[in-house]
Amino acid sequence: MLASKMREHFENGGGAGEGGMQMLGDKSMKIMNVLGPSATTLLRTYASVRDGIENAAISVVKFGSKLGRKGNEVGLIADSAVKKKKKINVNLGRALKTLVHVHGIQMILSGTYNADPHPGNVLLLPDGRLGLLDYGMVGKLSPKDREAVAKTIVALSDNDKAATAKLYRENGYKATLQNGKDDVDDAVLHRFASFHFDKIDLSPVTLDNGEKMEIMDVFRSNREKAVPTWVEEGRRLGGLLVGVSAQAARPISLAKEWRPIAKQALRNKE
Repeated sequence: MLASKMREHFENGGGAGEGGMQMLGDKSMKIMNVLGPSATTLLRTYASVRDGIENAAISVVKFGSKLGRKGNEVGLIADSAVKKKKKINVNLGRALKTLVHVHGIQMILSGTYNADPHPGNVLLLPDGRLGLLDYGMVGKLSPKDREAVAKTIVALSDNDKAATAKLYRENGYKATLQNGKDDVDDAVLHRFASFHFDKIDLSPVTLDNGEKMEIMDVFRSNREKAVPTWVEEGRRLGGLLVGVSAQAARPISLAKEWRPIAKQALRNKE
């Protein structure tokens, strides 16, 4: 199981030894107390991924198997009725990259995807492939929604704040200032989209007028009013993948990882 590999990796000194939420610092816990749905949804997902890794690593019973570690790779020693022991080396970083990419292909290209890819639902096979388990939670996106995701991924990877904000507004997402009337800055929408489809970024936000605003103040002063299906589904899947990668001390930019997939999807529509 991927969960077991990750747990053993840290127990043997690999990567970072801190818990997922601790990696974000005290600010993450304060955000949970602020009425900022965009942030709290993702951070709760991130926390559940952390707990899922720990729980899955404890509860999943791998029949007759032991874990070993060699260098930067994690070795699996299969111990069964067969007397001869066989050692299999698995590159954890490559496995995580494959996990991220296969779910990008599922969501953006096919529109049908595993909506619950936590480490307990992933097997590391002897030949290096991944075995995806438990498709009891499957998500589906329409062609229009997949196009919105693909365009958002490209805009985020280009760090194009205006394009990202425009895509969100035109495809059903709405956030306002605390007064419930005024629309939010492009920069704020871009940061919300980053939380949904790219990475957890708690740095200050530079508003359209050049003013810098601390992320806590952004969450306090802005509210989600409408969240379309493609954002709701995308941010859950994205949060799980970003959380798993961060927990393994291999943080990613989801937008950069999914950019080639998004570009292919957009070419297919031409």
